[in-house]
Amino acid sequence: MYTEEVQEPSENDYNNRQLDLFQGFLCNNTEEREKLSNTIELWDSVPRYSISRRQQLTMRDEKTGTLPIYTIEFTYKGESFRAEIRPAKINDKDVSGVIRTIEYYPSNREELVEDALRKLASQKPHGFVRLQPKEASGVAFSLNGLRVELAERGHAFSYQEIVLSLNILHFSSIDIYKDDTEKTARISSSYLPVLAAVSRNQIEADSTSKWLVHFHPFITKGITTLAYRQFNYEKMMGLSTQLCRWIHKYLCMKFTQASMLTPPFQIYYKTIKRNSGLLKQKKERENFIDVENALNELKSKAVLADWEKTESLGPRGKKLDTLYKLRPTSEFCREARAANKRHADVTAAALCKKHQS
Repeated sequence: MYTEEVQEPSENDYNNRQLDLFQGFLCNNTEEREKLSNTIELWDSVPRYSISRRQQLTMRDEKTGTLPIYTIEFTYKGESFRAEIRPAKINDKDVSGVIRTIEYYPSNREELVEDALRKLASQKPHGFVRLQPKEASGVAFSLNGLRVELAERGHAFSYQEIVLSLNILHFSSIDIYKDDTEKTARISSSYLPVLAAVSRNQIEADSTSKWLVHFHPFITKGITTLAYRQFNYEKMMGLSTQLCRWIHKYLCMKFTQASMLTPPFQIYYKTIKRNSGLLKQKKERENFIDVENALNELKSKAVLADWEKTESLGPRGKKLDTLYKLRPTSEFCREARAANKRHADVTAAALCKKHQS
């Protein structure tokens, strides 16, 4: 059951103009619509899932199960930001099978769960947006529905794994700072500020029992300020690595004027490394290989028509950086044009509503 502290969304929260704009994709039919979801401009620029489970094993205190606050720097629209990620405390079995409190950072699986939740939120009657008295957005869902959504996209997890990921997303927190010469701005929240769960007995009795989550404030702000963009969610979820999915999302957000006539999209290796937080191989050459493998997969999945690189070399031929030039496929260009048209339509509709009120 929902706890008393959690206010269930009202009928108006599930049916309002702001939500209609967020859920209204530009597509030709239901089949195309099922492939689409939304990127959220600032939130999806934060490297918030960059600490792998394997890396956490090396960072975790074996005796106490604790992890340190993790700090990572990134850029957004040319400005410098940093994120501090605080791990979730979870009662879980250790390697010997003993129940103890273990700390986890959100990682690859939690990112997939968040993406699936956002997809469900783009569908009626699951997603909601509350504008008053305090802005909030989120999704009502069943554990079975979330599990099916993930499995259909190629990511089959058990109920226990999904519940663990939901708890990690709820009990971990992220502080995002924007530093300048005069002051430091800070936003602090858990990844899922509200998680209203049902009991184990309810799940066993009825796997369709409803759960409720509220999204991070950056997602809510993205919805209310129209700072979102439709993209091929199905293709992204079908990519084999977290890095490949990151590059795909990055292209969908940044390569907005993609066409067969425009110059190729350019990105430096150091930009990928800094803003994804995912290139952590001990040998740098292996990180370069990981990037090339991701680009080759994007080419094989009809995102890129081709790509080339220009290496910057230092003393003794040491590779300092690499500039990648990415040429889109006609399919990616069509998707970019549709996303542009949809964003223009959403903006126009919002302005029209504002003038009428």
